[in-house]
Amino acid sequence: MRKAQADIISAVLIIIMGLTLVSVAYMWGIPLIEKRADTTLVERTYKTFDPNNERSVTRMIKHISNYGGEDVVSLDTNGLWTLYPNDSITPENNSIQFSFQSKVSNIGVDGGWIPLSSGSTNPIGEFGLDESYVVFGRADTAPGGYNITYKAWFRSLNVTSTNKIYNVILVKHPSGSLTSSGKTLRVLRGEVKEQVNLITTEIKILLG
Repeated sequence: MRKAQADIISAVLIIIMGLTLVSVAYMWGIPLIEKRADTTLVERTYKTFDPNNERSVTRMIKHISNYGGEDVVSLDTNGLWTLYPNDSITPENNSIQFSFQSKVSNIGVDGGWIPLSSGSTNPIGEFGLDESYVVFGRADTAPGGYNITYKAWFRSLNVTSTNKIYNVILVKHPSGSLTSSGKTLRVLRGEVKEQVNLITTEIKILLG
């Protein structure tokens, strides 16, 4: 009788210990898995703006401004695209941004905009020395993690030898909007205008 009771107690203890271990593993394991998944998400999303990535929105706009045509950037992250056209009266003027939620960040938190590309961040760059764009990022504390935003801002380039200025301006495509939670961004070259020493290339942005 006592042996049977002892066996029952042992079985109950084993079950309790098993459930405890499962609970501990769940409590510690799930957050780690989620953080690893979000780390991959952040890295993948940044590549959309990374100047070292040939398929980034920055490289794509640069190529199309030089050679014409159109192309599409696809992003599988849930978030919000925002276009600040060249004529918008805001500090974000002439930029394209993407914001999303994450439990991890690759950017200093609550530190405002931080340059993520090399070179100067001057409003007017030097042709042949600087790129026509500067990539910024910011991470702001939000419930459950962070709100991360990447920004590609386009500026004028000055040619010192000829005193010419090349200017890439972002404009909204007539059939598009300034914000979108869609997965695509279409880039098309518009008009190229030359006035005295100013050469302006229009880039139409269609958020999908």
